[in-house]
Amino acid sequence: MTTDTLILVITISFLGMISPGPDFFLILKNSLSYSRKIALLSCLGVIMAILIHMSYCVAGIAILIATTPILYNGLRYAGSAYLLWLGIKALLAKNTGTTYLSQQSNNKCISAKTAFMQGLFCNLLNPKATLYFLAIFTQVLNADSSIMDKLLVALIIWIEAVFWWPFVVYIFQTQAVQRRYFKIQIIIDKLLGIILITLGIKVALGF
Repeated sequence: MTTDTLILVITISFLGMISPGPDFFLILKNSLSYSRKIALLSCLGVIMAILIHMSYCVAGIAILIATTPILYNGLRYAGSAYLLWLGIKALLAKNTGTTYLSQQSNNKCISAKTAFMQGLFCNLLNPKATLYFLAIFTQVLNADSSIMDKLLVALIIWIEAVFWWPFVVYIFQTQAVQRRYFKIQIIIDKLLGIILITLGIKVALGF
């Protein structure tokens, strides 16, 4: 694989990762609402989901999913339902009346398992993630590409995720951001809820 191809993979995958989507808004919501541990566990869920995506892309199964309507639609509707559920929960969230995370009540916290599963399912059930990763693989690789080339592309994408998502948590966990957030918490929660519901509808309709 050439240097130009590697740079292309690094650039395209990173731009796709940082563009706002279901993963970003979930991590944003959990970073603002819960402890760093919980937010990082949601990150871990997303990162593990990306590892699963990379595994089946390398194996070639992504093409089967993308070209089999029943599999793709099943994934699409499941992902849509999950985003709608997360959005409704955000809309129903109540103001905690706190100044920053360290003052929050433990009763508001979700379990470690729930945090991880939220991140895992949010990414894994997003059919656009499947198509996006498949697009990267098919654009930079061909039928003659070696297994090492495929693994290298997968590793680049996964390593970017390992660094990017904890960084997002770190930014939104700072007290400066937290203090500003809790002043308008109820508004932000409602906006995030609307965004997640909108994304869910878009996924269901195939937009």
